[in-house]
Amino acid sequence: MVNVSVVIPTYNCAEYIINAINSVLNQFYKDFEIVVVDDGSTDKTKEVLRPYIEHGIIRYIYQKNKGLPGARNTAIKHANGEFIALLDADDELPSESLEKCFFALTQSGADWCITDILRLENGKEEIRRSQVPEDDYFINILKRDFIRRAFFFKKKVFFEIGLYDEAMINREDWDINIRFIEANKKFLYITEPLYKYKIRKNSITKNNTQKMLFFTKKLLQKHHKYLSDNGNKKVAKIYSDQMWNLARRYLYELRDVSNFICCLRESMKYDFNPLRFINPLSVRLKGLIK
Repeated sequence: MVNVSVVIPTYNCAEYIINAINSVLNQFYKDFEIVVVDDGSTDKTKEVLRPYIEHGIIRYIYQKNKGLPGARNTAIKHANGEFIALLDADDELPSESLEKCFFALTQSGADWCITDILRLENGKEEIRRSQVPEDDYFINILKRDFIRRAFFFKKKVFFEIGLYDEAMINREDWDINIRFIEANKKFLYITEPLYKYKIRKNSITKNNTQKMLFFTKKLLQKHHKYLSDNGNKKVAKIYSDQMWNLARRYLYELRDVSNFICCLRESMKYDFNPLRFINPLSVRLKGLIK
């Protein structure tokens, strides 16, 4: 039995997935398996992976398309390791990543790791740090996802919180980070860029603003609204602020007046503050609503 299962969900990433796999094979820590879940790819993914499958370098699982959370859940369910390392098919791990995360968790007794990332776009590299607060992690994770990357976990904690929500096919990381913290799963912050996050021109995260805003709204209704409606006044204020920010994004970025009004009404319902939008929003509205 291996200690670490590196799970790689993939959907039409034939061009990139070999680099992801090779970054795992180049790890200093060697007690791992690689589980690839092909989430219904229509490109040459299986053809590219065939030598790795035939030589037993990876375990390959094909399924009909379910989205990233569903592919991750499938991989986790089939993983043999005590620990799970999540790697997207178009990203990579620096050679020291598994070693540092494995020994950090085993020595500390923590359930999962938070790290920084090395962001790569158009040949430029930039380290982006997690902004871990000093206290009240739960309230702060509801305000914003302060975690740049959480990719290394004890497998059992996924099952204890119920795995990924497969309906959250975007904002899935923020959703599960909230649930881990709400469940008091102890994390360890390693202040190093142990994950290479690569931005592609056709990146879903970069291009699909409408989808991202839709699932942000869905997440806020799942967590923030639920807690607000159950009497948590502190969360109600956060929920109102979040819906106000979402309203502005719908208006400014998508010119979506309908969703702007919907989010604005929800924001005002939980914290009535008309001064938020009198200026300068009213000026902008004159040019949008005729």
